[in-house]
Amino acid sequence: MNRSIKTFNSPPRGRRAFTLLEVIVGIGLIGLVMTGIYSVAAASLKLANDVTFRQQHEMHLHSFLSVMRRNIEDIPGNARISMEPPAGAGGVLRSEIVLEDYPLAFSWARVAAGSKRVLVISDKDPRGGTQVRIRYLDADEAQVHSEQGSIPDDGGRGIVLIDGLKSVRWRFFNPRTRSNDPEESWEEDWVRPNERPSLVEMTIEFFDESEPLRSVFWIPVVANPEAVVRGVQNGNRNQGVVRPGGGGVQPPDGATGTVVPDRAGGRVDGRSPRRVQGAAPRTGAPRVGGPLPSIPNGNR
Repeated sequence: MNRSIKTFNSPPRGRRAFTLLEVIVGIGLIGLVMTGIYSVAAASLKLANDVTFRQQHEMHLHSFLSVMRRNIEDIPGNARISMEPPAGAGGVLRSEIVLEDYPLAFSWARVAAGSKRVLVISDKDPRGGTQVRIRYLDADEAQVHSEQGSIPDDGGRGIVLIDGLKSVRWRFFNPRTRSNDPEESWEEDWVRPNERPSLVEMTIEFFDESEPLRSVFWIPVVANPEAVVRGVQNGNRNQGVVRPGGGGVQPPDGATGTVVPDRAGGRVDGRSPRRVQGAAPRTGAPRVGGPLPSIPNGNR
């Protein structure tokens, strides 16, 4: 009897297949690597978005400060600035800075200039923060605002310059305050219709608890153009000089003209360049609106 014996040869060791355990471990390692790659990519993308948002926010804030500085520091001589004490509204202080007789205030393309009153309003935005917006009042609204101190149907109208802030606080520097502490010269409202502050301070606080931003705007010495024209026609060149916190337009002082304060503490007669007795000699350039220097006969 013939018997056939079949033998099964095992495959070579180099061609051995993966076991189930090895496949599972490999898939797990690949998953861990892909998870790490995804986490790094997501973190990099988030960082890039945060940097872009921060840069846009900084540019927006810089543009806002530039607009505020340009319009406050360029206020004409016959314009007036005032602000009632701020009032609380839903945890956010609401304030209104009134710019009167300043027709070109916050005017740019597609915004009609010539408003009787322009309001710089700080109040609550729809997201619960603080916003700063501009409200232009026509003649009728300006009359209502003058009589009642506010616009009853404001309704959040106007142009929003910036929002998403934690708080916005204004202060005004009164140079007439006689105190050794400079902080006592700062006031949180300005209700003097015939005077203007010398400095306007705006302090902005942010929700990210970063350092508050403090900006100070200077209101320079200017002249009321209408009063200057009247003064020239009346033969008084010093009429219409307006100084910060100095009570508005100064009228003529009898027959001798306006008395202009001297830098060194003395006084100079508005019509004559001579120094008043007891005053220190003048140094530097003459003040705006002061007497014209005399010219020697040989140089005329």
